[in-house]
Amino acid sequence: MVQKFIIGVACGFYLFTSAMPARAALTVTQPTAATVVAAGDDYATQVLGNAWDMNDAVDIDTEESQYVSPQAFASGVFSGTTTANGANIYPLFMGYASSVNLSRGANFPIDTSHYRYVTYKLRVNQASQPQFTRVVGIVDGGSYGATPKATVVESLFTAQLPNNVWTIVSFDMVTNNDNQFYHWTDFPQLTGLRIDPATTNAAGAYAGVQFNIDWIRLTAPATAAQKTNVQWTDSGSATTYTVSAIDAGSVSYVLGSGLSGTSYLADTSFLSPGQYTIKVTRNSDSVSASSGTFRINNPAAIAMTAPSVRGEQSLNFAQTIVGNPWGPITASDFVPGIGVRNFTNVSYTNPAGSFYGRPINGDPGWFFNLGGQTINTSLYRSLCFTLEVFGQRSVGGGSVARLFWGPSTGVLTTSLPIPLDTGLSEYCIADVAAYAPDPAAPASGGTWSSAAQAALRMDPDELTPANGCGTPQTCFDVQLNSLILSPFAHANPNYTFAWTLNDTDNSSVTLSLALDADTTPGNGNEFQIYSQLVSNGAGTFAWPGTATIPSGTYHVLATVDDGVNVVNQYAGGVIIVTSDDIFRNGFETP
Repeated sequence: MVQKFIIGVACGFYLFTSAMPARAALTVTQPTAATVVAAGDDYATQVLGNAWDMNDAVDIDTEESQYVSPQAFASGVFSGTTTANGANIYPLFMGYASSVNLSRGANFPIDTSHYRYVTYKLRVNQASQPQFTRVVGIVDGGSYGATPKATVVESLFTAQLPNNVWTIVSFDMVTNNDNQFYHWTDFPQLTGLRIDPATTNAAGAYAGVQFNIDWIRLTAPATAAQKTNVQWTDSGSATTYTVSAIDAGSVSYVLGSGLSGTSYLADTSFLSPGQYTIKVTRNSDSVSASSGTFRINNPAAIAMTAPSVRGEQSLNFAQTIVGNPWGPITASDFVPGIGVRNFTNVSYTNPAGSFYGRPINGDPGWFFNLGGQTINTSLYRSLCFTLEVFGQRSVGGGSVARLFWGPSTGVLTTSLPIPLDTGLSEYCIADVAAYAPDPAAPASGGTWSSAAQAALRMDPDELTPANGCGTPQTCFDVQLNSLILSPFAHANPNYTFAWTLNDTDNSSVTLSLALDADTTPGNGNEFQIYSQLVSNGAGTFAWPGTATIPSGTYHVLATVDDGVNVVNQYAGGVIIVTSDDIFRNGFETP
């Protein structure tokens, strides 16, 4: 199969030769310095709400990288060094099969009928061996264990990458497939996206490769508004032309070649927002001319902070019903006598307000003190905990937490495992009831929502400490800062919505809020409740409620329009809208 890819490399040659007299015959008249082009429809921007611009550590799931060490983010660039052939990184990790899958990929799958182009700016530094790169789409957490072949979509490799030179690489995942595997559109959704930044076919001993990634984009086919109108005049001989975009770092990306005439509607939707110039080259004699510097718009980023995946934490179960929140942690947060299981060296001051202990075997855990109350599981469904398990992470070896619930401490249902990260992290389950119990364990307590629960236990991990271990890392010490069990957000009838807005190109944008029965923007199910020009930073809207919206459970859709791009984002948690008098204070009380 013919390999289909585009590679552009940094080139400063035109900067010098454009001053030669022969260049005067070729002039680029559009775009100009005043031109602003809409950014392409990018998955990370539109669906995740956070572009893969390498400006923060969530852009690559470094926990899941393979054969890459060390890894670092600095000044908007992700860097790593490969340690073996087959090294790979995940801008979107699919999570693990048979788990409480909290991964972004599981929560925000890729619509393969909409998004298809993967483009990234890459530099590899390894002169002794040729290097190549490719992209892999992954169906789900069980893809690599599937039979008869892995349910993945692999692109072909690029041609050999230039050494120590920034390159923009683009793949059309619909047409660029390794036919040993599936095709991009064989699956309606993919939950993982993997990049193999540097792979070699050289014989002999493997040499590690230092690589850098500036940005990654997964885009949909461009609309007319996302293309750049390029125009030029040429008094020279008739010929064909090549049109390229040059970014602020002098890296070139070919937008079109073999073009006739003196205009071209160039597809710039693959490119990251920022400053660019257009270079038009006469192919017969390589004469070139450049445009003024124009801008690809940087869309606004909106994140709803209320409602959120955490639910309504101010009305959490332990605080509202028990009268003693489970965080900051004290000894009274656990059932007297049996609440702390299989720990030694217990402390509540290391640091203050946390539990710190050393497991004595592979089954440590806690029974939380319900104060003689039962959990109304139809109401309390959002659960977050902040935890660290010290030592080497191994999900397959036991770096997983679990929840247990039931009518008593001796009759419990076991949740699926919750994979852990390295370091102190917050884990939030938007709806505990959405996850079935572990089918391999007894379900004596029923499903979460089958009945009120009188016992709640959590195990932080299933790692077995080494015999005679002496350090926090080898003993797998545990720190627990909080466990918070909350109801969904509830408008009865009023609610205060909150958000954070960031737009690097504008000080204010138009924000609209709508209540949506599903998570498909623009399909007619939305009830708009707010539209206003808002400024960057934190903002709120105190909604008084309205009788015209039927009672029910809704997703909250935030739409921001900066005049060039429109971005839609859903809040991480739902909101219940009701006009019933049962909840006079917003939630039921004991």
